[in-house]
Amino acid sequence: MASNPENSLSTYEGNPRIIHRDIKSSNILLDFNCEAKVSDFGLAKLALDANTHITTRVMGTFGYVAPEYTSSGKLTEKSDVYSFGVVLLELITGRKPVDVSQPLGDESLVEWARPLLSHAIDSEELISLADPRLEKNYVESELYCMIEVAAACVRHSASKRPRMGQVVRAFDSLGGTDLTNGMRLGESEVFDSAQQSEEIRLFRRMAFGSQNYSTDFFSHASLNP
Repeated sequence: MASNPENSLSTYEGNPRIIHRDIKSSNILLDFNCEAKVSDFGLAKLALDANTHITTRVMGTFGYVAPEYTSSGKLTEKSDVYSFGVVLLELITGRKPVDVSQPLGDESLVEWARPLLSHAIDSEELISLADPRLEKNYVESELYCMIEVAAACVRHSASKRPRMGQVVRAFDSLGGTDLTNGMRLGESEVFDSAQQSEEIRLFRRMAFGSQNYSTDFFSHASLNP
């Protein structure tokens, strides 16, 4: 299932490029052959090759939106790559993108997973990330490939993320494709922005049950995708 939607996304890398802007698990549907298809292009944007990015009002679903898009409104195809990485983490871990029932600091799936991704890639010990409901019933080589791809897709820096074509090749070769883009797999950049701080404050206010939070940096936000 994980390899089907990114095949669809990789076909949008032509000219003009299509940027979906709302990649999330509920927008990936199964057809009669149980093949995954990306749906809901209501927020999609076209980008010409002459443009390195589009600056636009932030749209998307809370928990899936790339950090650079949230903070600056700059949209590229790497924004969709980040969102796809979050979907992969959902498949791997069985957790929601945002879960306010988790301990403080662990509400964000991506931030919770970062150190575990690094550990899993370095040690090949996968149990700390794998959905416990699987009860270890998974093919380790396939899960390891998913972890490698997810780690590359959710890098803070858009320029360090792979293109969707690279992601397709990584799944086809079960990890035989170079996704480093100048970084060791599992390595995470130092990232400090007002946007990330605002998200952390939002998670914590919600965890304490406060409804007085701002979502001004999202035009279309949802905690229940």
